[in-house]
Amino acid sequence: MNAKIFACNTIADEIQKVLPAGMSCELLPYALHREPRKLKLELQARIDADQDHDTLLFGYGLCSNGVVNLHSKVHTLVIPRVHDCISILLGSRKIYQQEFDKCPGTIYLNKGWIDQGGEPRAEFLKYSAKYGEENARYIIETEYNHYKRLVFIDTGVGDYASLVEHSKQVAKFMGATFEERESTCQLLKRLVTGEWDKDFVVIPPRMMVTQESFF
Repeated sequence: MNAKIFACNTIADEIQKVLPAGMSCELLPYALHREPRKLKLELQARIDADQDHDTLLFGYGLCSNGVVNLHSKVHTLVIPRVHDCISILLGSRKIYQQEFDKCPGTIYLNKGWIDQGGEPRAEFLKYSAKYGEENARYIIETEYNHYKRLVFIDTGVGDYASLVEHSKQVAKFMGATFEERESTCQLLKRLVTGEWDKDFVVIPPRMMVTQESFF
């Protein structure tokens, strides 16, 4: 397998942790997850530009259909059969579903999401600078009012103590309970080592990724 992986910046450290020696990796801006159409166009452009690999791996899930219709004439495309990066970080779709069943209104953080400012307290500070504190608080409360729990996913990267403390402060800011989950990044390991089973969508050349592929 001559493979390359494309992944979101939010899981950059986890990718580096499991990446086999010699495997190429390209990281994409985390903000693309908010604009699935742009994500799709960016990924397709990178697929079309690649002439050096026969297999392209994706550190993404379905991501609001951001991977639907991806295709290649020459590459095999491999994507974890999950909805988003949270399942990837937790280790499986099954683990995510168990957590969802416990508390649907949960925000998950890892080192990448914290580094990228992708959490309520960081967003509040950005909104405050732009719209004023009162308006910022209204925006945050509107966006996050149904979230009751924050889970920090410890994937063994970064400064554990500072990441946990940061996550606790975000939970306090939200008025949410705080929990931790440990992950060994098994889904990512299997993605990059070619251990693809029913947990992965494998699309051969001249075929297209569909939404149905993930169900």
